[in-house]
Amino acid sequence: MKKIISLLTVILVFQSCSDPDNTINDVLDNYQKGAVLRTISSSGDYNFYDQSNSVFTATIEAHDEEDGALLNNVEIFISADSGEEVQIRTLNASEFTNGPTGLPRTTFSVSLTEVDSKINYVGGSTINIRLKLNLTNGRSFSTEAVTGSMTGSYFKSPYAYNKIVLCNVTDGSAVPGIYTVKMVDTYGDGWQDSRIKLTLDGTEYIYAIPSPYGSGVAINATLQPYTGDDSSGFSTITIPNSAKTMKWEWIEGRFPDETNYSIAYTKLDGSKAQNSFVQASHGTSGNNAANIGEKILSICQ
Repeated sequence: MKKIISLLTVILVFQSCSDPDNTINDVLDNYQKGAVLRTISSSGDYNFYDQSNSVFTATIEAHDEEDGALLNNVEIFISADSGEEVQIRTLNASEFTNGPTGLPRTTFSVSLTEVDSKINYVGGSTINIRLKLNLTNGRSFSTEAVTGSMTGSYFKSPYAYNKIVLCNVTDGSAVPGIYTVKMVDTYGDGWQDSRIKLTLDGTEYIYAIPSPYGSGVAINATLQPYTGDDSSGFSTITIPNSAKTMKWEWIEGRFPDETNYSIAYTKLDGSKAQNSFVQASHGTSGNNAANIGEKILSICQ
């Protein structure tokens, strides 16, 4: 029996050493080096209400087995909310220059104005910017080639960038809809002179929790209708389609650290409900300069 086992072992070893089609040899024989687009830097946000200043910019560096010599071009595609993808342009090898590491680098930009001319999107949409690296040997690399190590601190090479279209109303335009101003006083005795001011096409509207004290009579008389008590409540206003401009401001009174508020929004038909602004407690009285003045609402239509 020992002789039979020994003979079988010799046969198995001989076959393993002489078989050129085993798995290890197959991997080694067919091994190919890949290529990577390393992100050196990226910056820029998209804002629905400020297209002209909404520009995403990235600097990329091409890595391949011949130190960038195989670079043919990089194609740029965009899509919104996983919808149909559109190619917007191609970065040719001639547009790359040698960077500090001796590898080809270039910087490209995609503006929201350009996105708007190619695909449909709304405020709150996610714009996907996808890159495809093409080599002169016919091979190509894009998001399907990404592994965990390629998205780490060095390569940062996802081949794609997702940018949410923010909805910050920075242009002062009036956004039609129903606004609900929700107000709280943590001490439970109304607001003392603090108030929210809306200027709509030049007309002022004042919101606050009415003060129960005699000193608040004059300001109380200026307030829009309020539903609630001395601790919390709300006011509403409907901004029509005909409105052109709006500006929301916080005016600080006494004991601002007791106040907080939020502004909720729906479209005129009641859809698209969302919190457009939340202001937590204003902190210690007398140290609130950063909280005074105009407030930028976020309204995704």
